[in-house]
Amino acid sequence: MKPDTGPYPAPPITAIRASDAGTVALTMNSTHHQYKKKPPVFTGPRERFGQMLVRMRQLEGNPHYIALGTAVGIFVSITPIIPLQTIVAIALAFLVRGSKSAAALSTWLSNPLTIPVVYFANYKLGCMLLGYQKTLDSIAFDSFSQLMELGLEVTWAMMVGGVVIGAILGTAAYFITFRVFRTIRRRTRQVETEPGPRP
Repeated sequence: MKPDTGPYPAPPITAIRASDAGTVALTMNSTHHQYKKKPPVFTGPRERFGQMLVRMRQLEGNPHYIALGTAVGIFVSITPIIPLQTIVAIALAFLVRGSKSAAALSTWLSNPLTIPVVYFANYKLGCMLLGYQKTLDSIAFDSFSQLMELGLEVTWAMMVGGVVIGAILGTAAYFITFRVFRTIRRRTRQVETEPGPRP
């Protein structure tokens, strides 16, 4: 005895199974796409340093252009102008006609691991150069405005020490980067000029 299907004929069983199979497959694909693993957004200092080196190698321009931008970025990263370091580095690189990308990448030196040591060294050196007798044993701030709240003497000492240390490290960074990229460019030219295998 056939079941009563009303005025409309029952759809074929094969069609229902095909439709169900398609629905199941679609659901599985949607679920797989929804839970697809994404790469982490935040990485550790070692991963960030590795990514910075890869990006540095991909920079375009002559060695002097890249080295000058790197020197500017290192110099600015030492100064206590959080959180304006990247903006200031790009602006200075534009003024001295250096690589703005290299300047922005080189501000990596200012990170949560190095900031306490670098800024405290800036402060101590600034106090010594300015002849301050009373100095603080520790300094903690999260922005330049918070640094200003510590007092004019502390801010001035940090700036003076930062300029001196930044100038030394920036100069060293220029010569190191210049030699590295000169070697990279020379090897690249050698590879391009080498004759390929004859057929």
